[in-house]
Order: sequence, then C-alpha cells, then structure tokens
Amino acid sequence: MNTKAGEIGFLLFEQSRRGSLRRALVATLVILGLILYVGAKIRIVQLGYQIEAMEHEKKDLERSNRSLRIETSSLSSPARIEAIALKRLGMVRPPKENVVAVRRKEDTANPK
Repeated sequence: MNTKAGEIGFLLFEQSRRGSLRRALVATLVILGLILYVGAKIRIVQLGYQIEAMEHEKKDLERSNRSLRIETSSLSSPARIEAIALKRLGMVRPPKENVVAVRRKEDTANPK
C-alpha cells in the first residue's frame, strides 16, 4: 500500500463531491416532478370548475332558448297577426265573393 495521505483525501473529496452532486440532482428532479404533478392537479381542478360553470351557463341558455321559442310562436301565430291587421292597421276581411281559392297542381315528377 503505497498511498499518500494527500491522495486519499483528494479521492475522498472527489467521491463526496460527486455524491452530493448526485443527491442535489435527484432532489431537484424529485422537486420538479412534484411541482409538475401538483400543477397538473391544480389545472384539473380549474378545468372542473370551468366545466361546471359552462354547464350552468348552458342550462341558462337552453332555458332562455325555450322561452324565446315560445315567445316567437305566440308572436307569429296567425290569430295574433290577424288581430293586429284588423285592429291596428284597419284592414278588413274581403267579402266571400272576392276570395279565390287557388289549388296547387300536384307535382308528377316528385310524388310525396
């Protein structure tokens, strides 16, 4: 065994330096992995809240759509249009002798 004391100390110093560098690298990777994992979980929760808010908004819009369809059908009903024409616009029904019924000729090329 022909080793000098200085060489032993140098080798030990290099090994401990490498070991601490590896430990620091592993610790950094573990911390980075945890940060990415927690970040992904936070994003999932945020997306869940957004989905819930959008579903609520969708229900509100569907409810509004139904109301508007009902309003549209009531506003465009023939009875309402006739009442407005008679009362507001002063229109009158034509006498029966002036009414001509037009019948549609059945299309022979496109039978129903």
